Parts: sequence; C-alpha cells; structure tokens
Amino acid sequence: MSTNAAISIEELTAQPLPIFEHSARAFRKVGNRGGGAFEAYGDIIIKDPGLALHTLNQLQTTSSQSLHAEISSMARATMLLGIDRAKRLTVGHPQLERTLSGFAKAGYIRTACRAFHAAFQAWDWAHIKNDHAPDEILLATLLHDVAEMALWVAAPEQMHQFRKLMLKDGLPTDEAQYIAFGDSLEHFSREIASRWHLPGLVNDALRPENASQPRVRGVMLAVQLARSTERGWYWEKTERVLPQIADYLGASLDEIIPHIHKNAVRAAREAPFYDARYAAALLPLLPGGEELIIEDEFPEAEAEIEATKKPVVTKIAAPPATEKPVPPSSNPQNNAPATPEPVAQVCLLPQADLFTQTLHDLRKGMGKMKLSELMRKTVHGMHDGIGLNRVVFCILDKKREKLVSRYMLGSDNDPVFSRFEILLDKPHLFTRLMEKQVSLWINDDNRKKFWPLMPDDVKTRIKTNSFFAMSIHVRDKPVGLFYADRRSLDCKLDEQAYKQFRQICQFAAKGLANLAK
Repeated sequence: MSTNAAISIEELTAQPLPIFEHSARAFRKVGNRGGGAFEAYGDIIIKDPGLALHTLNQLQTTSSQSLHAEISSMARATMLLGIDRAKRLTVGHPQLERTLSGFAKAGYIRTACRAFHAAFQAWDWAHIKNDHAPDEILLATLLHDVAEMALWVAAPEQMHQFRKLMLKDGLPTDEAQYIAFGDSLEHFSREIASRWHLPGLVNDALRPENASQPRVRGVMLAVQLARSTERGWYWEKTERVLPQIADYLGASLDEIIPHIHKNAVRAAREAPFYDARYAAALLPLLPGGEELIIEDEFPEAEAEIEATKKPVVTKIAAPPATEKPVPPSSNPQNNAPATPEPVAQVCLLPQADLFTQTLHDLRKGMGKMKLSELMRKTVHGMHDGIGLNRVVFCILDKKREKLVSRYMLGSDNDPVFSRFEILLDKPHLFTRLMEKQVSLWINDDNRKKFWPLMPDDVKTRIKTNSFFAMSIHVRDKPVGLFYADRRSLDCKLDEQAYKQFRQICQFAAKGLANLAK
C-alpha cells in the first residue's frame, strides 16, 4: 500500500485485530480450572483490545438484536455468549505474535499498552465519581484508539510515517494524519465504531462535541493523559492535562498527581505481558527525558521514511502568504494569549472537488436531511473542502445564556477546545454577532478593533488570533454559530476560504430553516 494513497474504511476493517498470545494461554487455564469462569474471562478480555472487539463481534453476530445496552462489563458479555462460546473465543483467532512483526508489532503493542493505561485511569476515576458502571467506561476508553490499532495491522508503513512526522519532525497531529493517511484518525475511529457496532459510549467519546458530558470527559482526559505520558510525565502536554483531571475529580493537584502515578503503576502490574515501555517506567525520568523517548522509537539509522515515499500533496500544501502572522506576545492587549499551538510546517490544502460536492449534497438534500446529517456534512465540507483545521457548530441553549458546541471536527481530542462554549451573559463580540445573521473574519486589518471585544475565556480556549465566525438565524431568531480556524499562526486564513465558509454557512442556514418547517 502506498503511503501516498488515502486509506479506505474497507481496507482498514478487512482484517480483525489480533489477540495476544498471553490471552489465549490465560483462557486455556481458566477453562481447565473451572469456577468463576465468566469473571475470569472478563478480566482477561478487558486487558486485550483485540479480544474485547472480537467478543463484541461474536455477540453481534449471534444475536438478532443489538445487546450493547446490556453490556456493562466483559464478564457480562461472556455470560451473554454462554460458557461454551466463551471458552472458544480465542480459538482460531489471529494472534499478535504470529501475524505482526517489526515496527507493526511494536506499534500495535505500544498502542494497546497505552489504551489499557488510559482505561485503568478512567475506570479508577469512575469509581471516585461514583459512576453507575465503571466497567463500561473502562471498555469505552480501551477501544477509543481502535483506529490506530487497525492502522498498525492494515497500514503499518503509514502509521510509522505518522509517528515520525508527529514525534520526530514535530508536526501538529492533525497535519501529520493527513500527510500519512489522507484523513483523520477521528474519522477512521468513528467509521470503525459504526461498522463494528461498538457500544454507545465508545461512539459518544469519539465525538469531541460531547466533552461536556461527564462520562465522556473522563474517557477523553484519560486518553489524553495516556498519550502525553508516552512522552514523559514532565512533558508540557502532560503538565497541561493534570490540572484538568484535578478539576474533573474535584480535588487538588497535589492530591491527584500521586494518585495518578499510583494508577500508572497499578496498570503496569495488572497487565505485565505487554512487551512495551509502560507509563509507570517513565516516572523516575527527569524533565527533558522525552527526547530520549523519541530517539528510542526512531533511532537515527531507522528513523527516516524511505526517500521514495513522498508526502501527500493533494491535501497538504504550504500556507498561502496572504496574511502576516502576528505573534500573540507582541501586543497582549490586541492579540491572543502568549501560548500558541506548535507552529505547523504544512497546512491543510482546500479540496475544490470535495467543496463542490458538499454544496451539491447540501442543495440536493435541502429539506430531506436530518439535523445530524446536515451538520456533519457541513463541518466536513469546511474541514476537508475548505481546509479549515478546527470547525465547530454551537447551538444556543434553552435559556439563551450560552453557545454550546454540538458538532465539531479537528479538535484532536483536546479536552479544553472540545468543551467549546461561549457565555452570553455579558456584552462582547459574540453577543453582537448573535443579534443578526452575520459573519466575521478576524485578521490583521481588523484585529485591533475587534480583539478587545473577545471574551478572555474564548481567547484562552482557541489559542489563535485569527478565525471565521458566522451566526445562524432561523425565522429571524438566533439558533447557533459556526466557528472555524486553521489553529496555527503558520496556517493563514485567506479571502477565498472566507467566501467558501460563508457560502457553506448560508446553505446550512437554509437547511435548518427547512427542518424548522
């Protein structure tokens, strides 16, 4: 498979995820032992993402209706299968050690190990918050990064390239994904979740607009923590997510940090069969050690992707030189906070064909599309067709006190941006925008005028000083607002993108008006 080719969902789901040899051996021991089998099987399954998926698939294929609502744990899943089918779950299923090799094997194991660390943290936090089904949260977290595991199986060269671009070359995750895969991991994960009929909480946690839901937020924070600790406990992103976890759990940072460290150790002890570096093993590392971790994964002799494998250019290009970036720190009063996202070396390139197709689909589906289909089509058209990195549609809440994100694309599981909302309790830029259907592009020409009107919490959340926004009215009443940006100061917005953004917004507004009838 060429690293230049966009991966189809058919290719990605053609092969099942393998199970660990350890799981097969453990299953045989339980079968020989007898007694408490369902609980023992469930304990083995929940540490092996491939086996968890296989178990869910067996339930789906042996039932005339979806049983996901009844699955609160993997022990419950094996009970629904029955003891005979449960015993045979590992028989004949591809085993990791026999089907993968090289960096495909190493990458899959590393991702599975990270997934279990995240799952253990989320499971523990669910107990702290007295959740009604902690095992349900554990399973949703374990399967959150299923697309990465599937890519290590179906397209290991592209996954290796993605990791190299992101870790070694320092590209933002979103751009690295499009270069390596031609699409986002977020998109692949949702498609896999739908195709493989994964439980509802898995699907919910794959949609960043659901970050305000407490259970979903726990999953997202745990995934973010596990991803960042791959680079070390003192890495900047790890240090940024820890206060968010403390806030989520309603405890002080001094209490939460040692507790999370203990969880990392407990997770490593629970699943010692992973042939990968555990997050717990990085606890003694001093600040700055993350560079050693990258070098370990990409030694100089092996780090470079083959010279013949060129990066995708159909979707990525150098940014248009139409807007001169203004460093946020140069004028604190008129610019964004002095903590911009990492500078991108490449930016999403607009796809004219996809943009045209989006307009065609919106026009053809006018009055026929459901709200979810209309909005997902719209945000994908903005993200992929116009090349906007982050796109959000916020709805006005019932009390008309704030705008809350409902549909979102490109947040890269950022738990801060994913909780996108704009309070309307005081007069500011967005309260003015909501007075009538109007659009705005914050740029170099008008920033001095408009930036002082921006709410401080929104400035902190977006971490950029240039964006598009357009309020949406139906029957002369405000219903919501579209927000879009290119995230990095290095990826400038331009006049053409603004015109296209307004065009799609207007089609979406017409679609909403038709639904209102």
